[in-house]
Amino acid sequence: MDFDGDGKLDLVSGSYDPGELYLFRGLGLGKFAAREVLRDKSGKPILKVPDQKDPVESFGSWMTAVDWDDDGDLDILVGTYDGMIFLRRNEGTRVEPAYAPENEWVKVGSKRLRVPEGEHASPVIADWDGDGRWDIITGSSDGGVYCYRNIGKRSRPEFAPPLALVPRHVGIGYSELLDVDQEPRPGIRSQIAVVDFDRDGKLDVLLGDFCTYLHVKKDLPPEQRRDFEMTKRREEIVTKQLRDSMDDLRKRWNSEMKDVPKSDWNTPENSAKWQKMYEEMKASPTYKKCNDDYKQLKKDLLKYVDSDGARQDGPEVPHGYVWLFRQN
Repeated sequence: MDFDGDGKLDLVSGSYDPGELYLFRGLGLGKFAAREVLRDKSGKPILKVPDQKDPVESFGSWMTAVDWDDDGDLDILVGTYDGMIFLRRNEGTRVEPAYAPENEWVKVGSKRLRVPEGEHASPVIADWDGDGRWDIITGSSDGGVYCYRNIGKRSRPEFAPPLALVPRHVGIGYSELLDVDQEPRPGIRSQIAVVDFDRDGKLDVLLGDFCTYLHVKKDLPPEQRRDFEMTKRREEIVTKQLRDSMDDLRKRWNSEMKDVPKSDWNTPENSAKWQKMYEEMKASPTYKKCNDDYKQLKKDLLKYVDSDGARQDGPEVPHGYVWLFRQN
């Protein structure tokens, strides 16, 4: 994108750690200047927690630019690791931006926008429904892609609840069994681009993903095949039990934090509170029994797994594909 309006394409990027935003100014002919940290008009880096006490408070950022208030310059939208999106208004000009020092949190109705499953908001701006107003399309940690339709005015955007353009990944995204007759499917941590890929006048989604697979050996003898199927079914049951335990923990956490602004959920004190609840769950006899069964079943399944193409530290094969989802 031409970030600074000089007619040359630039690169912009968020970061996982420390969460700062970066600009690589285009020099032309495919060359770029060294990175610059994007700062507000007071000189501070643009972060989720501007006056943070610990770098982890702003860990994980995904940025895009949009003329939010229809005043002719570009403002900055930032997706956060915990699934929300904030705005930094440009109070300067397109060529000489001056970003506000305060975050404005994007909302759906009266509540802060938070992507389903609550992590890895990676916003992209596009007019998905062709109504003349730009919308927010975002990936998520669950692998889904969600559209928040802009139902406001040109200078005052407002957003409808999310529409799932791509369904969430079914599974945890790590060490998933891929049988000999199965094809990989889109994984987790969706990172997206929105483009009319086939030039039919409708926008499509390009999706980059992450997943690690355990590839089942080909031509297992019938007896081993039966043993594998039984072990796999048992592993699926235990996996669901562990997942249900985490879902229950998240519900208890949400109830515990209902009166706390979500922008404060990742402070060191609240992070410690979450960690304490998590450790208490893991220490419960029911969870420990489930987890021990899960670990043993995972080991049992390795007898049926092909190690070709695996990493040195285990039989899992990491995959990162780019998928095309065409709009009908």
